[in-house]
Amino acid sequence: MISLNFNCIFTSCSFKQNNVEEEEFLKHLSEDHPDEIIDISKKENIPIKIAQMIAVTNSTVFINSG
Repeated sequence: MISLNFNCIFTSCSFKQNNVEEEEFLKHLSEDHPDEIIDISKKENIPIKIAQMIAVTNSTVFINSG
């Protein structure tokens, strides 16, 4: 699996790590931010899994290696 760099989108969170697999970050979201994910799901009228994927996408930090 590919390791990525993550900076959690939730302002109350200090999770910022490099070389993390997506599964590990999903675990972080489910353990530390279940209420926020549910709130996004309800507010946007989308499934919880989609809300999680939005949080993952928006937390992924791309580093220019060139």
